[in-house]
Amino acid sequence: MVKKWWAATASAAALGVALVAAVSGPPEGPQDETLVLVGRGGDRSGGRMHFELTGTPVRGLYPGAVKRMRITVDNPLGFRLSVRSLSARVTSSSRRGCPATPANLEVRDFTGALPAMVAARGRTDLAGSIPVAMPLGATEKCAGARFTIAVSGVGDRVAR
Repeated sequence: MVKKWWAATASAAALGVALVAAVSGPPEGPQDETLVLVGRGGDRSGGRMHFELTGTPVRGLYPGAVKRMRITVDNPLGFRLSVRSLSARVTSSSRRGCPATPANLEVRDFTGALPAMVAARGRTDLAGSIPVAMPLGATEKCAGARFTIAVSGVGDRVAR
């Protein structure tokens, strides 16, 4: 029997990391290479659990470009996890004149096969990705802006 366990939406405020989207191409100079997206939840008895979703940085976006954000799932729990859905949304932008809206940055549906199994205390690179696109009509003020993307996932505890 499979008991249902949920992971809640990531807290964008707690992340403090961002995607880099540059209208004119890849930004120059050193950039932060880390994008950590965390599925948060409660304890086992409350019906929620913690697992971590880590995404690859997306760089070099410009109007019309679509890049892919790969996702890794870390399962710190003592049982197998079946990740059955993922979703993502843009929550903020580093530029005042570049609001975090689909008109400036689109985060599309995960393109891989789910559910995906993650071993107890294991890590799995998901087969698939989350497409991130800068629409053709994105405002020029988005050049070099950093966007924060919150990712959430839902998983089930897998019975032995």
